[in-house]
Amino acid sequence: MRYFIVIAVAVLGLLLWFAPADSQIRLITLSKSEIGWTVTYQLNEPVSQLEFVRSPNNSRATRWQPLTDNIEIAWQNGSEVIRSQNGEPFTEAAFTLDASYTTLPKDYAPFSPFSDGGMLVHTARFFACAESCGAAHHEWPMAVNLTTNDYMLVDGQLRLGFHEWLDRDSGRAIYIGSQPPETFSALVAIIDPALPSSLRQNMITELPMIMSYYTKELGALSQTPTLFASYSDFDGSYYGHQGGVLPNQVFMHWYGEQALDNVDEQNTLWFFAHEIAHLFQGAGLKYSSSDEAWIHEGAAELMSYLYTDAKLAKSNQLVQDAVRKAQTECVASWPASEPFVIVGRINFKAHYSCGLVANAELHAQLQANGIRSGIFALWETYSELVADGAAADSETYFAAFEQLTGYASMSLRQLIDRPVSASIAP
Repeated sequence: MRYFIVIAVAVLGLLLWFAPADSQIRLITLSKSEIGWTVTYQLNEPVSQLEFVRSPNNSRATRWQPLTDNIEIAWQNGSEVIRSQNGEPFTEAAFTLDASYTTLPKDYAPFSPFSDGGMLVHTARFFACAESCGAAHHEWPMAVNLTTNDYMLVDGQLRLGFHEWLDRDSGRAIYIGSQPPETFSALVAIIDPALPSSLRQNMITELPMIMSYYTKELGALSQTPTLFASYSDFDGSYYGHQGGVLPNQVFMHWYGEQALDNVDEQNTLWFFAHEIAHLFQGAGLKYSSSDEAWIHEGAAELMSYLYTDAKLAKSNQLVQDAVRKAQTECVASWPASEPFVIVGRINFKAHYSCGLVANAELHAQLQANGIRSGIFALWETYSELVADGAAADSETYFAAFEQLTGYASMSLRQLIDRPVSASIAP
Protein backbone atom coordinates (compact mmCIF):
# COMPACT_ATOMS: atom_id res chain seq x y z
CA MET A 1 0.00 0.00 0.00
CA ARG A 2 2.81 2.41 0.91
CA TYR A 3 4.46 1.68 -2.50
CA PHE A 4 1.19 2.43 -4.33
CA ILE A 5 0.84 5.79 -2.55
CA VAL A 6 4.38 6.80 -3.50
CA ILE A 7 3.70 5.90 -7.15
CA ALA A 8 0.36 7.74 -7.11
CA VAL A 9 1.97 10.87 -5.67
CA ALA A 10 4.71 10.69 -8.29
CA VAL A 11 2.18 10.35 -11.11
CA LEU A 12 0.15 13.25 -9.72
CA GLY A 13 3.31 15.35 -9.57
CA LEU A 14 4.06 14.61 -13.21
CA LEU A 15 0.50 15.52 -14.21
CA LEU A 16 0.75 18.82 -12.38
CA TRP A 17 4.17 19.48 -13.88
CA PHE A 18 2.91 19.03 -17.47
CA ALA A 19 -0.58 20.48 -16.94
CA PRO A 20 -1.36 23.88 -18.48
CA ALA A 21 -1.14 26.80 -16.07
CA ASP A 22 -4.47 27.83 -14.55
CA SER A 23 -5.71 31.14 -15.98
CA GLN A 24 -7.62 31.72 -12.67
CA ILE A 25 -10.76 32.39 -14.74
CA ARG A 26 -13.83 30.43 -13.68
CA LEU A 27 -15.75 31.13 -16.89
CA ILE A 28 -15.73 33.40 -19.94
CA THR A 29 -19.34 33.74 -21.15
CA LEU A 30 -20.21 35.22 -24.54
CA SER A 31 -23.91 36.11 -24.68
CA LYS A 32 -26.27 37.14 -27.45
CA SER A 33 -29.67 38.65 -26.71
CA GLU A 34 -32.15 40.72 -28.70
CA ILE A 35 -30.28 43.89 -27.70
CA GLY A 36 -26.79 42.74 -28.64
CA TRP A 37 -23.62 40.93 -27.56
CA THR A 38 -21.84 40.87 -24.20
CA VAL A 39 -18.90 39.04 -22.63
CA THR A 40 -18.49 38.34 -18.92
CA TYR A 41 -15.34 37.24 -17.05
CA GLN A 42 -15.93 35.44 -13.74
CA LEU A 43 -12.83 34.81 -11.62
CA ASN A 44 -11.98 32.24 -8.98
CA GLU A 45 -10.55 34.92 -6.68
CA PRO A 46 -9.94 38.69 -6.73
CA VAL A 47 -7.28 39.89 -9.19
CA SER A 48 -5.70 43.25 -9.90
CA GLN A 49 -5.94 42.82 -13.68
CA LEU A 50 -6.60 40.45 -16.58
CA GLU A 51 -4.20 40.35 -19.51
CA PHE A 52 -5.44 39.32 -22.96
CA VAL A 53 -3.56 36.53 -24.70
CA ARG A 54 -3.73 38.26 -28.09
CA SER A 55 -3.33 42.04 -28.45
CA PRO A 56 -2.45 42.88 -32.06
CA ASN A 57 -3.60 46.45 -31.32
CA ASN A 58 -5.57 48.38 -28.68
CA SER A 59 -8.97 48.35 -30.41
CA ARG A 60 -10.82 46.66 -27.54
CA ALA A 61 -10.77 49.96 -25.63
CA THR A 62 -13.11 51.49 -28.22
CA ARG A 63 -15.10 48.40 -29.22
CA TRP A 64 -15.78 47.02 -25.72
CA GLN A 65 -17.88 49.15 -23.35
CA PRO A 66 -17.77 48.25 -19.61
CA LEU A 67 -20.97 47.06 -17.95
CA THR A 68 -19.20 46.59 -14.61
CA ASP A 69 -18.64 49.70 -12.51
CA ASN A 70 -15.03 50.83 -12.02
CA ILE A 71 -13.70 48.61 -14.86
CA GLU A 72 -11.69 49.76 -17.88
CA ILE A 73 -9.50 48.40 -20.68
CA ALA A 74 -6.00 49.88 -20.89
CA TRP A 75 -2.81 49.41 -22.94
CA GLN A 76 0.08 48.21 -20.80
CA ASN A 77 3.52 46.95 -21.85
CA GLY A 78 2.37 46.06 -25.33
CA SER A 79 -0.83 44.26 -24.27
CA GLU A 80 -4.43 45.15 -23.52
CA VAL A 81 -5.50 44.57 -19.92
CA ILE A 82 -8.73 44.73 -17.93
CA ARG A 83 -8.29 46.60 -14.66
CA SER A 84 -10.23 48.60 -12.09
CA GLN A 85 -10.05 52.36 -12.35
CA ASN A 86 -9.15 52.77 -8.68
CA GLY A 87 -6.72 49.85 -8.48
CA GLU A 88 -8.98 47.67 -6.31
CA PRO A 89 -9.07 43.89 -6.99
CA PHE A 90 -12.17 42.55 -8.77
CA THR A 91 -13.83 39.17 -9.33
CA GLU A 92 -16.02 39.92 -12.36
CA ALA A 93 -15.89 42.12 -15.45
CA ALA A 94 -18.55 42.44 -18.17
CA PHE A 95 -18.67 44.38 -21.44
CA THR A 96 -21.02 45.13 -24.31
CA LEU A 97 -19.39 44.35 -27.65
CA ASP A 98 -19.31 45.96 -31.07
CA ALA A 99 -20.02 42.85 -33.12
CA SER A 100 -19.29 44.41 -36.51
CA TYR A 101 -16.41 43.21 -38.66
CA THR A 102 -12.99 44.75 -38.04
CA THR A 103 -9.59 43.96 -39.48
CA LEU A 104 -6.79 43.21 -37.02
CA PRO A 105 -3.07 43.18 -37.85
CA LYS A 106 -1.78 39.59 -38.11
CA ASP A 107 -4.85 38.14 -36.39
CA TYR A 108 -8.33 36.88 -37.18
CA ALA A 109 -11.33 39.16 -36.71
CA PRO A 110 -13.38 38.42 -33.57
CA PHE A 111 -16.68 38.72 -35.47
CA SER A 112 -17.36 37.82 -39.10
CA PRO A 113 -21.04 38.57 -39.81
CA PHE A 114 -23.18 36.76 -42.37
CA SER A 115 -25.54 38.79 -44.56
CA ASP A 116 -28.62 37.12 -43.02
CA GLY A 117 -27.71 38.04 -39.42
CA GLY A 118 -25.62 35.00 -38.57
CA MET A 119 -22.17 35.39 -36.99
CA LEU A 120 -18.85 33.58 -36.93
CA VAL A 121 -16.97 34.16 -33.65
CA HIS A 122 -13.27 33.53 -33.06
CA THR A 123 -13.05 32.47 -29.41
CA ALA A 124 -9.34 33.23 -28.90
CA ARG A 125 -10.12 36.95 -29.06
CA PHE A 126 -11.64 36.53 -25.58
CA PHE A 127 -8.86 34.52 -23.91
CA ALA A 128 -7.29 36.26 -20.90
CA CYS A 129 -5.29 35.38 -17.77
CA ALA A 130 -5.16 36.69 -14.21
CA GLU A 131 -2.36 39.26 -13.81
CA SER A 132 -0.40 38.15 -16.94
CA CYS A 133 -0.30 35.41 -19.55
CA GLY A 134 2.69 33.12 -19.96
CA ALA A 135 3.79 30.38 -22.32
CA ALA A 136 2.24 27.74 -20.05
CA HIS A 137 -1.31 29.09 -20.46
CA HIS A 138 -3.16 26.87 -22.93
CA GLU A 139 -6.73 26.39 -21.68
CA TRP A 140 -9.74 28.63 -21.00
CA PRO A 141 -13.25 27.74 -19.78
CA MET A 142 -15.68 29.18 -22.34
CA ALA A 143 -19.45 29.34 -22.64
CA VAL A 144 -22.02 30.76 -25.05
CA ASN A 145 -25.45 31.83 -23.80
CA LEU A 146 -28.19 32.48 -26.37
CA THR A 147 -31.54 34.03 -25.46
CA THR A 148 -32.48 34.38 -29.13
CA ASN A 149 -33.84 31.75 -31.51
CA ASP A 150 -30.39 31.16 -32.96
CA TYR A 151 -28.45 27.95 -32.61
CA MET A 152 -24.69 27.57 -32.19
CA LEU A 153 -22.39 25.24 -34.09
CA VAL A 154 -19.50 24.18 -31.83
CA ASP A 155 -17.04 21.52 -33.01
CA GLY A 156 -19.57 20.35 -35.59
CA GLN A 157 -22.34 19.93 -32.97
CA LEU A 158 -25.57 21.97 -32.95
CA ARG A 159 -26.42 23.49 -29.55
CA LEU A 160 -29.22 25.65 -28.17
CA GLY A 161 -29.40 28.05 -25.24
CA PHE A 162 -26.31 27.59 -23.05
CA HIS A 163 -23.22 25.53 -23.79
CA GLU A 164 -19.94 25.34 -21.86
CA TRP A 165 -16.60 23.78 -22.87
CA LEU A 166 -12.84 23.97 -22.24
CA ASP A 167 -11.20 25.90 -25.09
CA ARG A 168 -7.47 26.00 -25.80
CA ASP A 169 -4.51 27.30 -27.79
CA SER A 170 -5.64 29.21 -30.92
CA GLY A 171 -9.33 28.82 -30.10
CA ARG A 172 -12.00 27.91 -32.60
CA ALA A 173 -14.63 29.42 -34.85
CA ILE A 174 -18.23 29.20 -33.63
CA TYR A 175 -21.22 29.87 -35.85
CA ILE A 176 -24.25 31.49 -34.24
CA GLY A 177 -27.30 32.01 -36.43
CA SER A 178 -30.21 30.29 -38.13
CA GLN A 179 -28.77 29.05 -41.45
CA PRO A 180 -28.62 25.25 -41.50
CA PRO A 181 -25.27 23.65 -42.29
CA GLU A 182 -24.89 21.78 -45.56
CA THR A 183 -23.08 18.45 -45.80
CA PHE A 184 -20.91 17.68 -48.81
CA SER A 185 -18.49 14.82 -49.27
CA ALA A 186 -16.36 14.73 -46.09
CA LEU A 187 -17.14 18.39 -45.40
CA VAL A 188 -19.75 20.49 -43.58
CA ALA A 189 -20.27 24.04 -44.86
CA ILE A 190 -22.17 27.21 -44.05
CA ILE A 191 -22.03 29.43 -47.14
CA ASP A 192 -23.48 32.95 -47.10
CA PRO A 193 -26.48 33.30 -49.46
CA ALA A 194 -25.15 36.72 -50.52
CA LEU A 195 -22.11 35.20 -52.24
CA PRO A 196 -22.35 34.98 -56.05
CA SER A 197 -24.18 31.85 -57.14
CA SER A 198 -21.33 30.92 -59.50
CA LEU A 199 -18.82 31.04 -56.63
CA ARG A 200 -21.15 29.07 -54.39
CA GLN A 201 -21.64 26.42 -57.06
CA ASN A 202 -17.90 26.19 -57.67
CA MET A 203 -17.34 25.68 -53.94
CA ILE A 204 -19.94 22.92 -53.80
CA THR A 205 -18.30 21.20 -56.77
CA GLU A 206 -14.64 21.86 -56.01
CA LEU A 207 -14.31 21.41 -52.26
CA PRO A 208 -15.13 17.69 -52.24
CA MET A 209 -12.52 17.23 -55.01
CA ILE A 210 -9.90 19.04 -52.92
CA MET A 211 -10.76 16.89 -49.91
CA SER A 212 -10.53 13.72 -52.01
CA TYR A 213 -7.13 14.73 -53.41
CA TYR A 214 -5.57 15.36 -50.00
CA THR A 215 -7.17 12.26 -48.51
CA LYS A 216 -5.51 10.17 -51.23
CA GLU A 217 -2.12 11.80 -50.62
CA LEU A 218 -2.10 12.20 -46.81
CA GLY A 219 -4.85 9.95 -45.46
CA ALA A 220 -8.30 10.70 -44.11
CA LEU A 221 -8.91 13.29 -41.39
CA SER A 222 -9.96 12.04 -37.97
CA GLN A 223 -12.83 14.56 -37.86
CA THR A 224 -15.14 16.08 -40.47
CA PRO A 225 -13.99 19.68 -41.07
CA THR A 226 -16.29 22.69 -41.37
CA LEU A 227 -16.10 25.47 -43.96
CA PHE A 228 -17.48 28.96 -43.29
CA ALA A 229 -17.85 31.48 -46.12
CA SER A 230 -19.44 34.80 -45.10
CA TYR A 231 -20.10 38.33 -46.35
CA SER A 232 -20.93 41.62 -44.62
CA ASP A 233 -21.25 45.30 -45.52
CA PHE A 234 -18.45 47.41 -44.17
CA ASP A 235 -18.52 51.07 -43.17
CA GLY A 236 -16.32 53.31 -45.29
CA SER A 237 -14.75 52.73 -48.68
CA TYR A 238 -12.68 49.69 -47.69
CA TYR A 239 -13.36 46.27 -49.06
CA GLY A 240 -11.52 42.98 -49.19
CA HIS A 241 -11.46 39.51 -47.71
CA GLN A 242 -9.76 37.55 -44.95
CA GLY A 243 -9.42 33.82 -44.57
CA GLY A 244 -7.69 31.32 -42.38
CA VAL A 245 -7.70 27.94 -40.74
CA LEU A 246 -8.19 26.67 -37.19
CA PRO A 247 -8.28 23.02 -36.08
CA ASN A 248 -10.83 21.25 -38.36
CA GLN A 249 -12.14 24.60 -39.62
CA VAL A 250 -11.57 26.72 -42.74
CA PHE A 251 -13.14 30.15 -43.13
CA MET A 252 -13.25 33.13 -45.47
CA HIS A 253 -14.98 36.48 -45.04
CA TRP A 254 -15.65 39.12 -47.68
CA TYR A 255 -16.39 42.67 -46.51
CA GLY A 256 -17.42 45.91 -48.24
CA GLU A 257 -19.74 46.64 -51.14
CA GLN A 258 -17.10 46.15 -53.84
CA ALA A 259 -15.73 42.90 -52.42
CA LEU A 260 -18.16 40.71 -54.33
CA ASP A 261 -17.63 42.68 -57.54
CA ASN A 262 -13.96 41.74 -57.40
CA VAL A 263 -14.17 38.06 -56.47
CA ASP A 264 -11.63 36.02 -58.42
CA GLU A 265 -13.24 32.62 -58.29
CA GLN A 266 -10.16 30.68 -59.44
CA ASN A 267 -7.94 32.36 -56.85
CA THR A 268 -10.61 31.82 -54.19
CA LEU A 269 -10.72 28.10 -54.86
CA TRP A 270 -6.92 28.00 -54.88
CA PHE A 271 -7.01 29.71 -51.48
CA PHE A 272 -9.28 26.98 -50.14
CA ALA A 273 -6.89 24.36 -51.52
CA HIS A 274 -4.09 26.04 -49.54
CA GLU A 275 -6.10 26.25 -46.33
CA ILE A 276 -7.49 22.72 -46.60
CA ALA A 277 -3.90 21.51 -47.02
CA HIS A 278 -3.28 22.87 -43.52
CA LEU A 279 -6.11 20.68 -42.19
CA PHE A 280 -4.30 17.61 -43.52
CA GLN A 281 -0.88 18.64 -42.17
CA GLY A 282 -1.74 17.14 -38.78
CA ALA A 283 0.98 17.21 -36.14
CA GLY A 284 3.31 18.88 -38.64
CA LEU A 285 1.16 22.01 -38.58
CA LYS A 286 2.59 22.78 -35.16
CA TYR A 287 5.77 24.79 -35.06
CA SER A 288 8.29 25.53 -32.36
CA SER A 289 8.51 29.17 -33.41
CA SER A 290 6.83 31.43 -35.98
CA ASP A 291 10.33 31.74 -37.44
CA GLU A 292 9.77 28.23 -38.84
CA ALA A 293 6.50 29.07 -40.62
CA TRP A 294 8.17 28.59 -44.01
CA ILE A 295 7.84 24.85 -43.45
CA HIS A 296 4.05 24.52 -43.24
CA GLU A 297 3.15 27.63 -45.28
CA GLY A 298 5.54 26.73 -48.09
CA ALA A 299 4.34 23.13 -48.10
CA ALA A 300 0.68 24.23 -48.24
CA GLU A 301 1.54 26.55 -51.13
CA LEU A 302 3.15 23.69 -53.03
CA MET A 303 0.37 21.21 -52.24
CA SER A 304 -2.30 23.63 -53.49
CA TYR A 305 -0.40 24.25 -56.73
CA LEU A 306 0.10 20.51 -57.23
CA TYR A 307 -3.65 20.02 -56.78
CA THR A 308 -4.50 22.79 -59.24
CA ASP A 309 -1.98 21.49 -61.75
CA ALA A 310 -3.37 17.97 -61.50
CA LYS A 311 -6.96 19.16 -61.82
CA LEU A 312 -6.30 21.35 -64.84
CA ALA A 313 -3.86 18.87 -66.42
CA LYS A 314 -1.28 21.60 -66.92
CA SER A 315 1.66 19.16 -66.87
CA ASN A 316 3.31 21.00 -63.95
CA GLN A 317 3.31 24.38 -65.74
CA LEU A 318 1.40 26.13 -62.92
CA VAL A 319 3.85 24.80 -60.36
CA GLN A 320 6.84 25.87 -62.43
CA ASP A 321 5.48 29.38 -63.00
CA ALA A 322 4.55 29.80 -59.33
CA VAL A 323 7.96 28.62 -58.11
CA ARG A 324 9.85 30.90 -60.51
CA LYS A 325 7.80 33.90 -59.38
CA ALA A 326 8.26 32.94 -55.72
CA GLN A 327 12.01 32.54 -56.19
CA THR A 328 12.28 36.07 -57.60
CA GLU A 329 10.26 37.44 -54.67
CA CYS A 330 12.22 35.44 -52.11
CA VAL A 331 15.66 36.44 -53.36
CA ALA A 332 14.57 40.09 -53.57
CA SER A 333 13.42 40.03 -49.93
CA TRP A 334 16.32 37.97 -48.55
CA PRO A 335 19.82 39.52 -48.79
CA ALA A 336 22.45 36.80 -48.66
CA SER A 337 24.09 38.49 -45.67
CA GLU A 338 20.91 38.33 -43.53
CA PRO A 339 19.70 35.30 -41.57
CA PHE A 340 16.23 34.20 -42.66
CA VAL A 341 14.85 34.65 -39.16
CA ILE A 342 15.30 38.44 -39.50
CA VAL A 343 13.78 38.51 -42.98
CA GLY A 344 10.74 36.50 -41.90
CA ARG A 345 10.04 38.75 -38.93
CA ILE A 346 10.15 41.88 -41.08
CA ASN A 347 8.25 40.41 -44.02
CA PHE A 348 6.10 37.42 -43.10
CA LYS A 349 5.21 36.87 -46.77
CA ALA A 350 8.76 35.59 -47.19
CA HIS A 351 7.67 32.41 -45.40
CA TYR A 352 5.27 31.78 -48.29
CA SER A 353 7.56 32.66 -51.19
CA CYS A 354 10.79 31.20 -49.80
CA GLY A 355 8.90 28.27 -48.33
CA LEU A 356 7.33 27.43 -51.68
CA VAL A 357 10.72 27.45 -53.42
CA ALA A 358 12.41 25.32 -50.74
CA ASN A 359 9.59 22.78 -50.57
CA ALA A 360 9.39 22.55 -54.37
CA GLU A 361 13.11 21.74 -54.53
CA LEU A 362 12.78 19.12 -51.78
CA HIS A 363 9.80 17.67 -53.66
CA ALA A 364 11.84 17.43 -56.87
CA GLN A 365 14.81 15.83 -55.11
CA LEU A 366 12.56 13.27 -53.43
CA GLN A 367 10.99 12.35 -56.77
CA ALA A 368 14.47 12.07 -58.34
CA ASN A 369 15.25 9.53 -55.60
CA GLY A 370 12.27 7.38 -56.53
CA ILE A 371 9.83 8.77 -53.95
CA ARG A 372 7.01 9.63 -56.34
CA SER A 373 4.74 11.31 -53.80
CA GLY A 374 7.52 13.75 -52.94
CA ILE A 375 6.33 16.48 -50.58
CA PHE A 376 3.48 14.31 -49.29
CA ALA A 377 5.86 11.54 -48.22
CA LEU A 378 8.10 14.15 -46.60
CA TRP A 379 5.16 15.63 -44.74
CA GLU A 380 3.96 12.28 -43.44
CA THR A 381 7.45 11.39 -42.18
CA TYR A 382 7.90 14.84 -40.60
CA SER A 383 4.50 14.65 -38.89
CA GLU A 384 5.35 11.24 -37.45
CA LEU A 385 8.59 12.59 -36.00
CA VAL A 386 6.75 15.56 -34.45
CA ALA A 387 4.00 13.32 -33.09
CA ASP A 388 6.72 11.19 -31.47
CA GLY A 389 8.10 14.22 -29.64
CA ALA A 390 10.59 15.83 -32.03
CA ALA A 391 10.59 19.63 -32.27
CA ALA A 392 8.45 21.02 -35.08
CA ASP A 393 11.32 22.88 -36.74
CA SER A 394 13.64 22.87 -39.74
CA GLU A 395 16.09 20.47 -38.08
CA THR A 396 13.36 17.84 -37.80
CA TYR A 397 12.09 18.66 -41.29
CA PHE A 398 15.52 18.09 -42.82
CA ALA A 399 15.92 14.96 -40.68
CA ALA A 400 12.72 13.62 -42.26
CA PHE A 401 14.21 14.27 -45.69
CA GLU A 402 17.38 12.41 -44.74
CA GLN A 403 15.34 9.52 -43.37
CA LEU A 404 13.61 9.16 -46.74
CA THR A 405 16.61 9.64 -49.03
CA GLY A 406 19.61 8.57 -46.98
CA TYR A 407 21.46 11.85 -47.43
CA ALA A 408 21.38 15.26 -45.78
CA SER A 409 19.33 18.06 -47.25
CA MET A 410 20.79 21.32 -48.45
CA SER A 411 20.33 24.32 -46.19
CA LEU A 412 17.34 26.61 -46.67
CA ARG A 413 19.51 29.17 -48.47
CA GLN A 414 20.99 26.55 -50.79
CA LEU A 415 17.50 25.31 -51.66
CA ILE A 416 16.44 28.87 -52.50
CA ASP A 417 19.46 29.56 -54.73
CA ARG A 418 19.10 26.38 -56.79
CA PRO A 419 17.76 26.78 -60.35
CA VAL A 420 14.07 25.94 -60.46
CA SER A 421 13.87 22.22 -61.17
CA ALA A 422 12.22 21.17 -64.41
CA SER A 423 11.46 17.74 -62.93
CA ILE A 424 8.66 18.78 -60.58
CA ALA A 425 5.65 16.61 -61.34
CA PRO A 426 2.07 17.07 -60.15
